Amino acid sequence: MKRILTNVAISTLSGACLAAPLEIRFGSPSQGGTGGTAATVESFGAVSLDGARNWEKEALPIGNGRLGAMLFGGAQSDRLQFNVDSLWTGGENVSGGYDVNEFGCYQTFGDLLIDAAGSIQYDVTCESGHVPFNANEDVAASIDGQNSKWCIEHNGKVVVWQLKLNNPKKVSSYSITSANDVEKRDPSSWKMEGSLDGKQWTLLDEHKNEAPFASRHLKKSYPITQPDSYAYYRLSFTPSVEVTHFQVAEISLDGLSQAAPQGYSRALNLETGVHAVQWQMDGVTYQRSTFASAPDQAVIMRMTASAPGKLSGKLTLKDSRTAVSSAAGQSITFAGKLSNDLQYAAKLVAKNKGGTILAEKDQLSYENCDEVVLILTAATNYIMDEKQGWRSGEALSIAEKKSSAATVKTFDQLQADHIKDHQSYFSRVSLDLGEAPALDTPSRLSAYQKGATDPALEALMFHYGRYLLIGSSRPGTLPANLQGIWNDSNKPAWFADFHTNINIQMNYWLAEPANLADCHTPLFDWLEACVPAATRATQKAFGEKTPGWTMRTSVNAFGGNGWEWNLPASAWLVQHAWEHYAFSGDRVFLEKRAWPMFAAVCEFWLDHLKEDANGKLIVPQGWSPEHGPREDGVAHDQQIVWDLFTNSLKSAKVLGLNDALVKRVEAARGKLLGPQIGSWGQIMEWTTERPDLEKSGHRHTSHLFAVYPGAQINRAQTPELAKAAAVSLEARGTSGDSRRSWTWPWRTALWARLGEPEKCQAMIRGLLTHNTLPNLFTTHPPFQIDGNLGITAGICEMLVQSHEGTISILPAIPRGWPQGTFTGLRARGGVTVDATWKDGKPTKIVLHPQFDGVRKVSVAGGPVKEYNLKKGTPLIVP
Repeated sequence: MKRILTNVAISTLSGACLAAPLEIRFGSPSQGGTGGTAATVESFGAVSLDGARNWEKEALPIGNGRLGAMLFGGAQSDRLQFNVDSLWTGGENVSGGYDVNEFGCYQTFGDLLIDAAGSIQYDVTCESGHVPFNANEDVAASIDGQNSKWCIEHNGKVVVWQLKLNNPKKVSSYSITSANDVEKRDPSSWKMEGSLDGKQWTLLDEHKNEAPFASRHLKKSYPITQPDSYAYYRLSFTPSVEVTHFQVAEISLDGLSQAAPQGYSRALNLETGVHAVQWQMDGVTYQRSTFASAPDQAVIMRMTASAPGKLSGKLTLKDSRTAVSSAAGQSITFAGKLSNDLQYAAKLVAKNKGGTILAEKDQLSYENCDEVVLILTAATNYIMDEKQGWRSGEALSIAEKKSSAATVKTFDQLQADHIKDHQSYFSRVSLDLGEAPALDTPSRLSAYQKGATDPALEALMFHYGRYLLIGSSRPGTLPANLQGIWNDSNKPAWFADFHTNINIQMNYWLAEPANLADCHTPLFDWLEACVPAATRATQKAFGEKTPGWTMRTSVNAFGGNGWEWNLPASAWLVQHAWEHYAFSGDRVFLEKRAWPMFAAVCEFWLDHLKEDANGKLIVPQGWSPEHGPREDGVAHDQQIVWDLFTNSLKSAKVLGLNDALVKRVEAARGKLLGPQIGSWGQIMEWTTERPDLEKSGHRHTSHLFAVYPGAQINRAQTPELAKAAAVSLEARGTSGDSRRSWTWPWRTALWARLGEPEKCQAMIRGLLTHNTLPNLFTTHPPFQIDGNLGITAGICEMLVQSHEGTISILPAIPRGWPQGTFTGLRARGGVTVDATWKDGKPTKIVLHPQFDGVRKVSVAGGPVKEYNLKKGTPLIVP
């Protein structure tokens, strides 16, 4: 894990940089000015202000659906960590277990490292081989400047932390900061050593049987009495036998310093999908522009300087496993194979204006250049087709072919093609809630978390969700996983899998209303590809004569099912197929792709349901996910099955089907146990009241599926049930376990459906306050993308609803959004909506119909009116 020492520790950020409404910007330090001596870094481990130090919190994402990267934006040196959507270990996982080898794991692909001439670079590793269970608590946490925790199970072995520098440096002292819990896990005995070659070590300092740190996050400094220059430093900790774990928060080495840049800024422009970094040193302005091109299937970076010949440094392309890189001419390549025989490969090509580029072993050296353009391609030989063994072709030839096609283009051509493609998705929708403050994004977020109002920041989160879905889910790719496509670990949390009990569904709630229907297609492609394996797994678990199929909670790229069976998973997932039809009217999709899934999943449930003593059909031994006991007739399961049967019957009507299956579904739906109201006015989560659990503040609101994303409970047709749903939602609270990345968005959408705009905005504030990081990634913790994607869907529900059969425009606008405008949002029935409001009242509403028909419309809670819409003819609503 390579980090670069180019940072300066200060306490305040400059207010001089204006954050454009659709930018995520990190600003320049407020000290240093325009003259005098540049600031220097005095401590390894200092907080980063000229580039990300923490992948999860500060790096910024780019992606083209298949290939993505996290950009750190360092000035003198930089790191670009990249991923490909299909780099997965594992396979069909016939055991059904949840093992990193058999079930598998989404993998980080590699790193592109840019080390400018004279910069200080370092690798920090755990040389004792200790691997934490939680990926965000690995050795990287000890150097991120965030007081986050490096925590491992020591297993009775000495824990070795090692720093490797590119050139020997003298360290005069070091410091250790205690972690946040269990003082007996603190370092108590250790040795600090130095080495020139990593083999022969000199003892520099030693401590034995130190008392635990007096308080949490206490920093202690230790001098080195005879400092000398070493290329390697290591701390060997002997952990306490009284506890199973060892932990520290931060480890810092003093005496490492270098000049810091002036006027530094980095920004991700959501409208163009281009990440830009700029700074000045010695009177020269340096810039880097980076994007992930879908047309050219490559990550492209251009480095420039305002004076000729000022670009010099080294380029390293590094596999995240053990593949060896090879440099030749002006390119670097590596190729490897995972434990499941999936091939992967990457290629970097450097093109220069002025100066020279030379291959040196596994690196490229660029010297005295005016401009350097980097073209990075990466590929696996995965194909989403079980019949072909999920493999096709050779990964290296795929990567090289993409590289050859991209390198013949100029940078301007590559960028123009990328922006045109990106905006063909992004520009479909607009939302403006007012001017953005003249602060960078972390400063805006910090002020907001302290109570400031910033509607433009809430709008930025809306747009960020659209940006991230565009970047992680395109036609022909895998669907977005728990982290989209962005992952820096070979053992990420929950293996960065496809979680079927809320997470992958939430990832796609925004697709139809936010006018990204084509970004929805990877979900359907993956579902269809998984059906054979899911069918075999279902029959293995429930009997070989079991019809249809369903899934476990965790699913991988090869249809492999892992962890707990989540029986309603398939019914919930095929809801997306109905929604795709409901918004688009695509009858061919409904007939050829959706109906076969509806029929198979209905067959499963017709076989699985049982009658209770009252003759009602109930789901046996269901679960309100991750909450409470298993029980017959759990609300979550009943509501999802009702939704499945209802959508299937609607589909059959459109398709003119009335066969035996349709009749069985219709009869079964009529007998399903429906939502029940309990003794304190709530929607009952189970058939047995459990108020302690129902009011526990649990993160899941599974028993309210029928409100959203379902439609069984709504204010127009079931007002008493809607009232009871509000009671249940209020009882969940907004503290403790309720504070999760995906919890706030679901509740935003629920409150919008229940007509409570102020509560909607409170949910948005909760997400930004408690579960949003400086780069606006949402955290469970750790980072999960469902919060980012889900909040966009929640805001869509505040602006346009159409689930009740009426297009309801501006149904849940809070007082905190007194004025605003949006364009391009979609309603069911093939209608696109534009709206403007001022002082909380609509001033202009325009409907754009995709096909002819009468539509019911209500504006801002007003009366329902009917309009006869004509395809291609916009209608201004009076």
